[in-house]
Amino acid sequence: MFASEVRGFNYSGSWGTSGLDLWLHHDYGKMAVEVGQGKMYFPKWNVARWWLSHEAYMRGPDRFLANFEAGLALFAHYHIKVMPVLFNRWHDPSCDFGGVYLEHILPGQNYLGVNESSFDPDRPMDKPVGGIEGVMRRYLGDTISLHRNDDRIYAWDLCNEPFGAYMDIYNSDLLDGEMAWLSWCTAIVRKCGASQPLTIGNHFLPQALRLTAPFCDILSFHPYYMHGQPDANQTVFERTLDECIQVARDAGKELLASETVWGQLNDGAHVAVMRYTLGELKARGLGWITHALYHSLVADLHLPTYGPVGTASYMAFINPDGKLRAGHEVWNEF
Repeated sequence: MFASEVRGFNYSGSWGTSGLDLWLHHDYGKMAVEVGQGKMYFPKWNVARWWLSHEAYMRGPDRFLANFEAGLALFAHYHIKVMPVLFNRWHDPSCDFGGVYLEHILPGQNYLGVNESSFDPDRPMDKPVGGIEGVMRRYLGDTISLHRNDDRIYAWDLCNEPFGAYMDIYNSDLLDGEMAWLSWCTAIVRKCGASQPLTIGNHFLPQALRLTAPFCDILSFHPYYMHGQPDANQTVFERTLDECIQVARDAGKELLASETVWGQLNDGAHVAVMRYTLGELKARGLGWITHALYHSLVADLHLPTYGPVGTASYMAFINPDGKLRAGHEVWNEF
């Protein structure tokens, strides 16, 4: 499947408030219902970007791997390929999802001054390693090795939204450290024999795509037209889309919108944002994975009565009662 043919949804289950919560209390029954409803409402849904949790793996590797396998089988039942998100670097101030923090991957950043996590890609996979490198190596080793030739997996998303404002700072120690970690992740996944393409889910910034292009087989980004925000501007949005497309062309790689369609509490306003955003993506021949399928307790996917609502508001397509949000069948037109 070419990236231009992808029509998908990001998926986080309804029952959890974070990646760790979702996976420690994984509910296969609810997942089966939610994925089934999604396929009923959106018959041409063909790729799911499914967020994993290395933190949950740390606490129960066998249970995590069993739940991952069961989920892959469920998506396959509905003829949906999976893009697993291996690590997350996006953090929300009001309702954090969890994942990887700079203190985990940059030597000397935590209060203990620990610098043991050198992230050596040449270290043998069978050599025991302590610290955060050891945890991440075991997680990647088990998850990738068991599914390195699994045709149910469309691509591996190494990391969701790496980098902060420092990505434009020359000689930034933070940028150098994070780039070294991403390089290490890429090397380990390839060492584990992954036959599927690799990607990184980037912010909607050409510079982020330039930085991650060496690690990716498919470039992916998150083009959100942030309707309702002070700096929302359609001309800027469309120009940035075109700049990102040019970065992909220069790299000789496909480009995929692995998150898109900004949130709105009002159903009609959300449909209008969807029409505009998907229209611009389709006009440029891009595939997309909208964010996100189901009402969830994680950030940006729930109504105000379920917890804090941030600037991205309400991004889910299916309400907590299992009913499609009004007008959201428009997705099928695209």
